[in-house]
Amino acid sequence: MVSNSKYRIVKKRPKLILIDDNPDFGGHQVMTAYGLEGILTYGDWEVLALLDPGNEKNRLRWQGIADRFGSERLCIGECPTHTAKFQAVRRYFQTKALLELHARINTYQPDLVLIIQGNIEQGCTGFGLCGRLKCPVISYIPVPHKHADMGAKLGALRDFTCRGLYAEPDGFITISGTLGAMLKAYGARGRIEIVENGIPLDRFKQLLDKRAARANLGVPVDGFVWGQMGRVEFKQKGQDFTLEGFRVRMIDHPDESLAFLGSGPDSPLLEAAVSQCERVYCLPWSDDPSSFLSAIDGLLLPSRYEGVPLVMLEALANGIPVASTNRDGMVDWLPEDWRFRYQDQDDFLRAMSVVKSPDASELSALRKKVWNSHSVSDFQSEFNRALTTWL
Repeated sequence: MVSNSKYRIVKKRPKLILIDDNPDFGGHQVMTAYGLEGILTYGDWEVLALLDPGNEKNRLRWQGIADRFGSERLCIGECPTHTAKFQAVRRYFQTKALLELHARINTYQPDLVLIIQGNIEQGCTGFGLCGRLKCPVISYIPVPHKHADMGAKLGALRDFTCRGLYAEPDGFITISGTLGAMLKAYGARGRIEIVENGIPLDRFKQLLDKRAARANLGVPVDGFVWGQMGRVEFKQKGQDFTLEGFRVRMIDHPDESLAFLGSGPDSPLLEAAVSQCERVYCLPWSDDPSSFLSAIDGLLLPSRYEGVPLVMLEALANGIPVASTNRDGMVDWLPEDWRFRYQDQDDFLRAMSVVKSPDASELSALRKKVWNSHSVSDFQSEFNRALTTWL
């Protein structure tokens, strides 16, 4: 009789191929990197990452993860496909690249393929493999909006070319219930898993004194300070809309100030407009939002679209109320009277008045919600859980 103790049962790691063929670096790549760390920490995956060779910032971040976990857990290579505008049409002219991608996937023999998409057009070339592989092909898509709704150039035409893409993957991971419902409305057929964003909470455990933070930033140390934080792009973020509303409000609220933090294509226009206003300030971008959040009393989010904005979670984590458009992940998070109709100045001013004196119990509950279940580690463990549902 042979003792079983002489033999060691080796469990096969599930294999994942992750595809990100986008040459641009954005917020969804930041969250994807967190997710990758999560599946290597909380799961036992073996990962082959195929990245756009031109996205050096993305590659360096992933290489840092590979250095920590080892090449037997994470290997990084170049993706033969490439994302650009009108990719839903361009993909039909990338047959050679798709065949090369297919060959690499077959060689690796994964249990799952995950395509990283900022929106439905990005990375869609890989959808050409759906039904041709022995494993599911799914998408991580934080912003499933149509191009016309986002105000993209030739948006309606791009939406026409993308109209069938939502039905192609075997499933989606997105970041809020509202966005999951959007995917279904646009034709998604596979299972949809919700993995809500998480933020690094450690940086908020010891904030600066409010007066000291304001003095450091050069804004008034007294009174109520509104803040808007993010990329300065009027079409999406609406800094011009905020400024227009504040100009009306400041007449009857001399105790209030407004500070913008960020940079972007419309920075020169914003700075020129702000130079003509009293009690309005433009501050340069910082990767650490803690000093800005230490200084403000209310956050403004007049965005055309957002997904689930990290700055909203950061504000709520610090007990700062948020006046936001009645859209996207903000609907899942914020009380109804904190939200306003997009581009409606009267409703915006009403929401500002509510947020200036918020219900203390509502604000406290939202703060606890972030701290209790929306850390980076919470996101990472949930990302791993969601991926395993397709195994």
